[in-house]
Amino acid sequence: MAEQKYYTISSLAKTFSVIELMTHKSLWDLRELAKVSALPKGTLQRILLTLEELGYVRQEHRGGAYALTLKFFQLGRRIVGNNNLVELARPHCRELVGIVNETVNLCMASGSDMVVVDQQMSRHHLRLDSIIGSSFPIYPSASGKIWLAFQNEQDVMRVLGQICQENPKISAEDITSFMEELADVRNEGIAFDYEEIFEGVRCVASPIFDYSGSIVATLGCSVPTVRITKELSSLLINEVCDKAKLISSLLGAQARKFQKTHKTMIDIS
Repeated sequence: MAEQKYYTISSLAKTFSVIELMTHKSLWDLRELAKVSALPKGTLQRILLTLEELGYVRQEHRGGAYALTLKFFQLGRRIVGNNNLVELARPHCRELVGIVNETVNLCMASGSDMVVVDQQMSRHHLRLDSIIGSSFPIYPSASGKIWLAFQNEQDVMRVLGQICQENPKISAEDITSFMEELADVRNEGIAFDYEEIFEGVRCVASPIFDYSGSIVATLGCSVPTVRITKELSSLLINEVCDKAKLISSLLGAQARKFQKTHKTMIDIS
């Protein structure tokens, strides 16, 4: 059991653990939520009633299931709106979508997921659109590979441990292969996924760094597989990397030299 810090407010920690659990599906029966959260029913009910009174939780009817409200979404929109990175990157993301005419995503990590904090959509009718604030798994997405490739080893192992706990089907061999891919990503400064997250969609992503050299976001493009050609693949790789470097420089990051990748978005592996 992890040691509790002297400043930790246990009731607050329990409340946020309940909130995080409830984001995994729309409705929760009290008994089921108590089992998953491992909290006594009485404690859980007091947390839910408090959140309900504050407008963050609603109950379908007396004795019915509980759900989070859109008040969390409103808070998230405000946080994103106040994020200088999003404001700084947005015109360059718009410029990128104007060049490649494919959906551009600006993403940040949250737990074992990547969160879309801004998106510029392609003009094609066939495209992958996401709601700002929506998320997708770090493993094995292009943006997730980029994010983990530039974390320290301790953080990488912590996130992968959480991912394996959430998805027991991931084998030790899968993790070994993934770690080898992260080494390539670190050297090349670019990552791909080949329909590993969404069937029929391939992605390419590159890192955005700040003045301290830390990765703060990923810049990527998602493209329907049927539309990818060698020419489009080359254009996407060059433009995504260039725009990520430009945004990083605007954040005060020192230029990094990466090896040229020989992969394309048409490759199978």
